[in-house]
Amino acid sequence: MSLPLKTDVSLADHQRPLTWLTVIAVVSTAALWGGNPVAAKFTLMSDYTDYGLPPITVSGIRFLLATFFMLIWCQFEKSPWRITPQQLPTCLIAGTLLAAQIGTFTIGVQLSNSTHTTILINTFIIWIFGYEHFVSRTQRMSKLQVIGCTLAAASALVTLLLKSKADTTTANNSDLPGLLGDCIIVISGALLAAKILFIKANLKTVQSGTLMLWHDLIAVIWFVAIAAYFERDQISIDQVNHLVIWGLIYQGVIVGGLCFAIQTLLLNKYSASRITVFSFLTPIFGIATAATLRKDPLSPWIFLSLALVAAGIYLVNRPQVNQ
Repeated sequence: MSLPLKTDVSLADHQRPLTWLTVIAVVSTAALWGGNPVAAKFTLMSDYTDYGLPPITVSGIRFLLATFFMLIWCQFEKSPWRITPQQLPTCLIAGTLLAAQIGTFTIGVQLSNSTHTTILINTFIIWIFGYEHFVSRTQRMSKLQVIGCTLAAASALVTLLLKSKADTTTANNSDLPGLLGDCIIVISGALLAAKILFIKANLKTVQSGTLMLWHDLIAVIWFVAIAAYFERDQISIDQVNHLVIWGLIYQGVIVGGLCFAIQTLLLNKYSASRITVFSFLTPIFGIATAATLRKDPLSPWIFLSLALVAAGIYLVNRPQVNQ
């Protein structure tokens, strides 16, 4: 999940109550993001299916689709397609961070399962608040937010270290969680936080739509180069079926394109804190989708981890009351 950020919301915007239509839009976006790891799992090759593509190839196709969507979005938003030479380094860094984050995310999904992925990737908020509290000191955490970070971190430890019998007896062996894959997802979460913080710091130099377009395009260039070198012999059209195609469209157009567009429209009207508080719903939708479509096991440890990350992210994002 890559969240566009806005830094110039007025106090009136912050206090404006959410309409029912806005709430429906935010909850729908959280649901769509929750389905992203499941869609990725359907597109990835494994030893237990006769279809799928290697992870970097999947990442490249996904953001090629997202790039086309952003071309249309920039026209709608009236953001320029072109960038200046002074803006190029910012776009290169953002695109490289995106490539690293999505690459590790997709590899992690391949080596783990959708349920673990949706829990672990949403702990990215821990890194963001930790950086802003301890390093940049741009946002000092309250006691409740510290507790929230601790709970979210505890959820990651539960997911990484504790496995139930259901985790090892599921019929679909391609969806068995793996410690290596889980660790890679944690790294992807840290990279996602770094990318969000970098984009937030550079929105004044490059318009948001333009920056998203170019960081998608640069990431695609990275993916094409890496896939051509490491995955060329693993790519076959015979391994592409309707599940792979629909999974790629979902990741590229729905998540990489539409979710960003909806989020940007909402952030133009409301403060980020009022919108991002709903992100705690994403793991719930993700786990429900994984259990329904991928038959991921719903063990007691998963519910404990889900409760911890939901409580943690909520406390971190909870709007503070002025004393």
